[in-house]
Amino acid sequence: MAIHDTADKVRLRMEVRRFVARCETQVSLIERTDNLRELSRLATSINLPYVITADYTAHDALRMMQIRAEEKARELIAEDIQNFVRGDEHLRGKLKRSMFDAWTNLTGPLNHLRPWAQSKLTAAEQQNPI
Repeated sequence: MAIHDTADKVRLRMEVRRFVARCETQVSLIERTDNLRELSRLATSINLPYVITADYTAHDALRMMQIRAEEKARELIAEDIQNFVRGDEHLRGKLKRSMFDAWTNLTGPLNHLRPWAQSKLTAAEQQNPI
C-alpha cells in the first residue's frame, strides 16, 4: 500500500470513523446492561483492526469504551455488595455465592476487577458482622 496514495488515506479515515462509531455503539450498549456477563461480553467483543493501529483516534475510542465498561462493572459490583449487606442474614450465603459466580464472568480487560470486588466484599463483611 502506498503511503501517499489519496485513495488509501481516504479509506483509512473511513475505517477509523467506522471503528469509532462501533465503539460509541458499544458504549451505549454497555451503559444499558444490567449484568456482568453481558458487560464482559460487550467489553471484549471489539478488537482494533491492524489496518488502523497507527491511528490515535481509534485507540482513544477503544480506551474510552474500556473505561466505561470498567466504570459500569464497578457500579454493578457495588450494587451487588449493597444488596448483600442489606440482605437477610439467612440469605447472605446464597447472595455471596451468586456474586462470586457473577464475578467469574469478569474476563479480558475487566479481569483486574475480581480482586477489587473481593476486597470490597471483605470490607463490607467486616463493617457489618453477622
